[in-house]
Parts: sequence; structure tokens; C-alpha cells
Amino acid sequence: MAGHSSRLSIELQWIRRIFVPSTLTLVSLNVPGIPSGFSNAEAKPIQNPVLLSSTTIQQPYDLLRGTIPPTVELSSVPWFGERLEYQVQWGVFTVGTSNLQAEQVEDFNGEPAVRIVSEARSNGFCDTFYKVRDLNESWIHARTFHSLGYSKRLREGQFFRDEWVLYDHARNAYLAKRMDQDQSFQYETGTIPGRVQDILSSLYFIRTHPLRVGDEIVLDVNTKSNWPLVIKVLRKSRVTVPAGTFNCVIVEPFLRQEGIFVQKGKRMQVWMTDDARHLPVHMSVEVFFGSVTASLIKATRSP
Repeated sequence: MAGHSSRLSIELQWIRRIFVPSTLTLVSLNVPGIPSGFSNAEAKPIQNPVLLSSTTIQQPYDLLRGTIPPTVELSSVPWFGERLEYQVQWGVFTVGTSNLQAEQVEDFNGEPAVRIVSEARSNGFCDTFYKVRDLNESWIHARTFHSLGYSKRLREGQFFRDEWVLYDHARNAYLAKRMDQDQSFQYETGTIPGRVQDILSSLYFIRTHPLRVGDEIVLDVNTKSNWPLVIKVLRKSRVTVPAGTFNCVIVEPFLRQEGIFVQKGKRMQVWMTDDARHLPVHMSVEVFFGSVTASLIKATRSP
């Protein structure tokens, strides 16, 4: 498992975040046909949106203005309010845990956004030779489900990565920042083709779509460069994990950039339940020495 060449990431970067204090609560409207707790009101920004630039933004949290009620659109998606917990294994060895959360909506620079949080942590056994403490976040627009930006803080053995990317869809542009261990940093700007996804948000986006064997889904992804993420639906399968036995479809994303488990990807497959939830219950990725798998332990949903 060790080795700088494979940079094994005991994480679920596609299939991971910190909550800031809630400072804003908007009132939901009582409208017939809208589930309790959901609002059909347009998100009202506290102030004009901040123009994204190196002089105005130090970190994505600068854009957060507190929690707001869920949008009506979220009442129809299978993953909002969800928390997933995984056991991560390298071969026969259990090496850590990971979790995924999609439990709250925030005012993100004047837009309603679901904060997706993914955390990964190696256990005591793995810590002795490859300690992992990863935190990834993605902010997904709560009405149209494209990415508004992402942040990653990776600590994997000797590997260190702190970076974030924010998308300015009105201007088809992005702003990114990367920090090094010596506290030096650099900003970067560039263009995007339109509404894009990041690696983590793409998982949630495809879960809202039918997944039929033979389908090939192509998403516009930006990770400081623009590239097509191709996801193929391979076949049906039945799998048993700690959370139970599930009928699934197996999907394979073809990653050109940093992926899940490994920073430089080999083959990866995801078992998603063959129902409306498309719950990711099992994931497997090839590494230089065997394979790393993540299996669902527990799935809970906020009331």
C-alpha cells in the first residue's frame, strides 16, 4: 500500500466536509404540494454576490452566509439529507473509514448550495506506515445541481495537498488557489465552458439520472482544466457489504485527473443500487499492489 508512486488515498474523493456555524435562517413558505421543510422561495442574498478574485477571496468559507431551507428541487433527489459510512480495505486488511454527507443547504455567495462533505481517516494499523486524514468539500447548486466550487485538504503519508476552485458561471471563469506546506500559495484563473462539475459533485449528479446497462454518460468537469468525464454503465450485479445485500449496476468512471482512492488513477468501478436512489454501496480501485475497496457500513437520512 505504501509508496509515493501510487499515492494511495484512503478516501472517497468522488464517492467527502466541515460545517460552519449557521447564522442565517430563512422562512419557508407554506405552499400546497411542497414537502414540509422545503421552500419554493428564491434564495435572497444578504448582499450583492462577491466578485471572485485573489483580492476578495482567501478561502471558499468567505462566501458562506449561513444555512437556508432546502429548495423544492431537493425534494425529488435521492441523496439530500443522506449520510453514508464506509469501511476501507486494502486487500484483506481494514485500513480506515470514510463518510459522505449531504445534509444541509447554505447561502453560498447568494446561491442556494448543498454542501457535500467527504472525510477519510486511516486506522491505527495503517497510521504506522501511511497516515491519512483527508477532507473534501463540494458545493452543489440546490436547484440546477452543477458545482459552485470545491475544496480539498489531503494528508496522505508524505503527500500534502491544500487547494480549492470556485466557479463563476456568469462569466464562464474559475478562480483557484493552491497552498504548499511552507505556507506559500498561488492563485490561478481560467475559463470554463459553462456549467461544470467537479469530481465529487459528479457522483451526486449522475445519481439523479437513470442508469441503464450500456449507457455512457459524459459530464463537463473542471479541476483547473476542462475535460470530459466519461461514465460507463457496465452490467448488473448483486453484492453483499456490511450494510446488507443489494442489486446493483456497476459503473466505471474514466478519470483524467486525480480520482478516488488514488491520486493518479488506475481502473475504478462503483456498485450503485439498481433503484431510484443509486446508492453507492461498494467501490473498488486497482493500485500497484492489489486493490483498495470501500464498502457501505451504514446509510442514514436526516428527518
